[in-house]
Amino acid sequence: MRILIVEDNLDIQANIADYLEDEYLLDFAYSGDQGLELAIEGSYDVIVLDVMLPGRDGLDVCRAYRQAAGLQAPIIMLTARDTIDDKEAGFEAGADDYLVKPFSLRELKMRIEALARRPKNRSTPKPSFAGLSLDVVALTAQANEVSVSLHEKEARVLALLLDAAPEVVSTADISYALWGDEPPESGALRTHIYNLRKAVSGLGLPDMLKTVRGKGYALKEEK
Repeated sequence: MRILIVEDNLDIQANIADYLEDEYLLDFAYSGDQGLELAIEGSYDVIVLDVMLPGRDGLDVCRAYRQAAGLQAPIIMLTARDTIDDKEAGFEAGADDYLVKPFSLRELKMRIEALARRPKNRSTPKPSFAGLSLDVVALTAQANEVSVSLHEKEARVLALLLDAAPEVVSTADISYALWGDEPPESGALRTHIYNLRKAVSGLGLPDMLKTVRGKGYALKEEK
């Protein structure tokens, strides 16, 4: 797992490094501008972001990252501010979690691991692959100048597949993206895959959505 720590307090940086570096790959940034540059250019599983930073503050970094990045890593905000208004500002900026200083390093690790289990989101409203695209706002799939409406969960599955294409997305990752830790009966995902495959076929791409036995599903470009 690769984690970006954006924190200007060198003592806190050192404590986090001592606690986590044996298990994870860590990158550190001291300022908001440096943190934003690394976050956009790098591929991180989780970003730990302090609110009070030199230059851009953490809220501005969070907003700019959400607007600019492709695949989106989850963000934990670190701050000494613990009012509801402060927490609301962090979540509105795009944070996924909020940890108030002083904090337990053990708790930070647990929160990092919990967020890392979530599939990444994508900022672009129209991910695409091999002529197939998805409008995540309108919940429509398009190909060959034709569009078809999708159920919300089928649109989420297609977004995951488009982001990963042509690689396989595991059944477990898709299930977690749809239902978190409380999946319904086993047939629910198969139903959504069936409906999505039918929709993609209706766009003139009948063999694009592949089942990879024992692993999951993938989009493959037709030859």
